[in-house]
Amino acid sequence: MGTGHGFQSWFTGVASLNFRLKRPVSHARSLARVAFCDAAWGGASPLIAYFLRGGMTFQPVGVATYCAVALLASLLVFQWFQTSSPISRFYSIRDALELLKACVLIAALSAAAAFLLTRLDAAPRSIPILHLMLLASGLLGARLVLRLRETRREAARGGAAEKVEHVVLIQASRLAWLFSKMVEELAPAGYQIVAILDERPEMKRRSLSGYPIIGAPTELERIVADYAMHGVCIDAVLLAERPQDLSAAAWDEISRVCQALRINLEVLPERLISTWSAADKERAPAARSGEISTVAQANPGIPLDRRFWKIKRGTDVAVALSLAVLTFPIAVVVCVLVLLDIGMPVVFWQRRVGRNGAPLYLYKFRTLQAPFDPATRKRRDVREPSSLGRFLRMTRLDEWPQLWNVVTGGMSLIGPRPLLPADQPKNSSFRLAVRPGVTGWAQICGGKAVSAEEKNALDEWYIRHASLKLDLGILARTALTLFTGDRRDEKSIAAALLDRLQNGFAAIPARTDYARPSEIGPHESIEQVKAAVA
Repeated sequence: MGTGHGFQSWFTGVASLNFRLKRPVSHARSLARVAFCDAAWGGASPLIAYFLRGGMTFQPVGVATYCAVALLASLLVFQWFQTSSPISRFYSIRDALELLKACVLIAALSAAAAFLLTRLDAAPRSIPILHLMLLASGLLGARLVLRLRETRREAARGGAAEKVEHVVLIQASRLAWLFSKMVEELAPAGYQIVAILDERPEMKRRSLSGYPIIGAPTELERIVADYAMHGVCIDAVLLAERPQDLSAAAWDEISRVCQALRINLEVLPERLISTWSAADKERAPAARSGEISTVAQANPGIPLDRRFWKIKRGTDVAVALSLAVLTFPIAVVVCVLVLLDIGMPVVFWQRRVGRNGAPLYLYKFRTLQAPFDPATRKRRDVREPSSLGRFLRMTRLDEWPQLWNVVTGGMSLIGPRPLLPADQPKNSSFRLAVRPGVTGWAQICGGKAVSAEEKNALDEWYIRHASLKLDLGILARTALTLFTGDRRDEKSIAAALLDRLQNGFAAIPARTDYARPSEIGPHESIEQVKAAVA
């Protein structure tokens, strides 16, 4: 019992970590910052490994091939992991673990590629392991030395919750670093640091303790709009310096934006000096982003113990991987077209609500321009999808990246579509008890042509009646809707509303200005509903 309770506590703690949000797509870069020393060591470490093992005396061509492959793998992985982004004096254990994972991937890729090219005939079997040890120790050791040096310089100069509050920090200072650590230790479920803004140009596109520095304080309005497009509403702006330490233009812009958008603005030194208590949380503004306040618990009335739900996950992974392989050439063509039409990055992310209320990062190919023009920094007046974007939406090709969500476990191929936090129904525990789907019963029974209440009833009906036969039918009808468009299935909608009423989960929505006779109001009897279904 003690072991199980300890594991459960550990798992709950891990689930409540204050994870970093991704950058808005308009702030993503095609190339990350890579330090010259890191790249040099990525090519030199395998050569040193060969010297230590005496392999240079046998086949110089094979050795040179392995070193070249290792250098190329290092550059690619350093780009992917952005290993040179963290600021040295704020280097953390989290940054070190990311770097260690990058080193393992570099060694594995180098060994695999070299084996395909040379069969590793010139390499002793210990070369990949020795390469990994040299690469990791050199990179981590250099960062440790820099961290210690910066710490000495600093010393020489003197010395979780019911609602998540999304916070933007102003200025990448030591106080900002301290606040981030306090949030992670004391209130990981109550606060989430979204990003950091800093006036200094050399700080842009860096990171502090893993949190991205994505712009200057004068860009606050654009950044707030960028995150809002991704489903993240900024609740507070915290100044990690004294106001007089900022430029007049930056302070005026921050004050104006916070007042216009009703964002809580606080000076962090004053806040930390005051007592950190529960009263501070009560005075904080309510989260406007519609966050799910508690993790949705599975409704005991949901038949999730059936064998179907146990095998559904394995089927999803197998089908998603097969579809990804078969349609990969099409996805490459779409990537190139989006790159030419909109630019980098080609994939758009948006945070929605997943199973049991957990955050879900939904991926799509981009069909809209960024809300701000990257060249002029001005808001776009019109943001309509281009001809290519409309085609991708009509054919559902923009949702191809969601196969990655299925493989990683965040989604299922068939299920309720994930919603933005603000669009969640009041009682969402039922629909959140299962993984959201790429397509679902509501999408083939009307899609955009049904109301929110009808869509929720259709999703609940699917959860109560899910089966392999039903899933296959949904997949077939989803393919059909690509040619016919969204059409209301009045009989299925009425059946779902009846099923919802009979199970007592929610009342039938009140009639407003519906023109269709099949829309059901609260005063209609179950017999009338049955007649509509028949």
